Amino acid sequence: MNIKNKELIKKTLSGTFVYERIVKIEYNVEDSFEDNYAGTLDLTFHVTLLKTKEPYKIRVRYYNIDNLTIREAKTFPLSGGLIIHNLKEQGLASSHLYHVHDDSGYGENAGFEFIEFYCTSIEVISVEEFYKEY
Repeated sequence: MNIKNKELIKKTLSGTFVYERIVKIEYNVEDSFEDNYAGTLDLTFHVTLLKTKEPYKIRVRYYNIDNLTIREAKTFPLSGGLIIHNLKEQGLASSHLYHVHDDSGYGENAGFEFIEFYCTSIEVISVEEFYKEY
């Protein structure tokens, strides 16, 4: 799986971390060529280092969003990171490369509980302390 800037996570977070929840969702639509509109989705994850219990934020951008579904928008707890299926590797013909969703809670990696969408690429935008002072 090709996630741009994934090395930002390893550079900033030393050790194992766990995903706690999605704390921010930003959806933007931009006019691209010939009046085609392309959506981008920025998700900010609250993660915690296991060894030190320090909280961090990881912001990830998903490009050319399609079929975005969000349920229970009041909270987005995660039992792990989002599940990303590479459609090309699975032999599925699609204009989107990835199918992204959280786990339904049943562990089958197919269903979702809170969020689901398709996208063409994924990029890590930033990794920083959760309570960073500016």
